[in-house]
Amino acid sequence: MIKAALRDSLGRPVILLGLSGENVTRLMADEPIKINLVELGLPPLQIALVGGRTEAHIVQQLEEHYGPLPFLCPRCHRSSHHPDDKRYGYCAHCHTYTGAPS
Repeated sequence: MIKAALRDSLGRPVILLGLSGENVTRLMADEPIKINLVELGLPPLQIALVGGRTEAHIVQQLEEHYGPLPFLCPRCHRSSHHPDDKRYGYCAHCHTYTGAPS
């Protein structure tokens, strides 16, 4: 895997991740790849790369490894960890059903 921290033409940080054949094989075997950005001299943040045939498959993999994912409102982009918000696609900030029920 190639990992590098760069800057674009406007000076914004860009993270470059290049997956080799070995890592693609790991993704195909439903094994997440974890990247620690501290190794690149960036603030402590971890990124997990997963692959899958569908978004539902990817969500299933992530939840198996990291626990339930929060509901992210497609309108205001706020997140909720309440299981009913995720189940029904409800956003308490927008006060409406904004997401697809799971």
